[in-house]
Amino acid sequence: MGHLQKILLLLIVAAIPAAAVYYLAGRLSTDAPTKATTLAAATPQPCFTAGLVTYQMAAPGMAAPDFRVKIGDDHPGLRIALVDRVDDADFALVDDVATVGACTSAGRIKTVQVVGEASAADVTVSVSSEGTGAGLKLFVYSARFSHDDAAALFAAMRLDQRASKLAQFR
Repeated sequence: MGHLQKILLLLIVAAIPAAAVYYLAGRLSTDAPTKATTLAAATPQPCFTAGLVTYQMAAPGMAAPDFRVKIGDDHPGLRIALVDRVDDADFALVDDVATVGACTSAGRIKTVQVVGEASAADVTVSVSSEGTGAGLKLFVYSARFSHDDAAALFAAMRLDQRASKLAQFR
């Protein structure tokens, strides 16, 4: 996939949910608060929207996040290499510092939590700056997300998409 195609795909993925939020916000009554507006006011946790699902980093100490991701090299289920160029990436997370704290969703919200070594996890992710042995390549340019947070979001999206595909075949 060419550089221009990747950029256009990234813009489309970011623009469609944003347009849906603004469209729905104009059609909803101001008398009834919505989950999207309540979420934006209630939490500064960073989030990323992919399609109709918004993946939000869980607040520290949250009891029941939707996805628990462990960052480590001990039997990883997913190996991610950090790359310096968006052209080399399978997934790019790029944000603007002006949007810090803004998290709205017209669809489902799923929480993602990075857990410690001793905690149970849905998936263990190995994050490295070397491309050897990595299944996927990640480019991060963000004021809100650390490399580990971006890798955890990406792993959660992959898990969620796989689960959705499996559910379709049942």
